[in-house]
Amino acid sequence: MLQPLIEKGDIQVVYDQWSRDWTPANAFVNMEEALNANQGQIDAVIAANDATAGGAIQALAAKGLAGKIPVAGQDAELAAAQRIIRGTQTMTVYKPIGTLTKEAAELAVRMAKGESVEANQKINNGKIEVPAVLLPPIAVDKDNMDRTIIAEGFHSREDVYK
Repeated sequence: MLQPLIEKGDIQVVYDQWSRDWTPANAFVNMEEALNANQGQIDAVIAANDATAGGAIQALAAKGLAGKIPVAGQDAELAAAQRIIRGTQTMTVYKPIGTLTKEAAELAVRMAKGESVEANQKINNGKIEVPAVLLPPIAVDKDNMDRTIIAEGFHSREDVYK
């Protein structure tokens, strides 16, 4: 989604680093390095998951920047939902577990029966294009929190708004 904009020059990636083991502590260090390498001039952070988003937000907070730079994560973790409500994380990518498990089970049964399964996309695993069935993710922010992860019972409203 972003790659065409990066290639066109509309988005400039100023720091791209894998946070080892996807831990908040490693993401914290990476975010500190990104801030130092760019004199604090970061327009947005796209984290691999909500845990690494949390580490990045801690580094931003240490510089007084939490809530001033948009941060996106993934997995709709409770801590991320709480950060979204507090305004330090902008959004999380949510993949409804019920939908994922239902689709996976249906695909597994069809494959076990020898029936064909239609892929809707291909993913390159570094060696080959692997057929895949991908379901649409949901971007969750303050505006749709109640209608998504809370309405679906992924997290309770009481827990999210603590």
